[in-house]
Amino acid sequence: MAEAAKPVVEEVKNCPACKKPLKKARRFYRNGAYYCNNNCFKKVQATARAAAAEEAQAAAAKSEKPQA
Repeated sequence: MAEAAKPVVEEVKNCPACKKPLKKARRFYRNGAYYCNNNCFKKVQATARAAAAEEAQAAAAKSEKPQA
């Protein structure tokens, strides 16, 4: 019988913010991801906050329009 295939978990090899290769000795782990340093983590957090604010603003503008 065939065995059930286990899900493959890929190891993160690059920083999600700056795409630099991660060195094992200098990994910065926050919120489920590895970053190369604290600045990259803060950059990702700032872009996420900006996107959320923009999305909230678009939703507010959409809800203000009167329905015809």
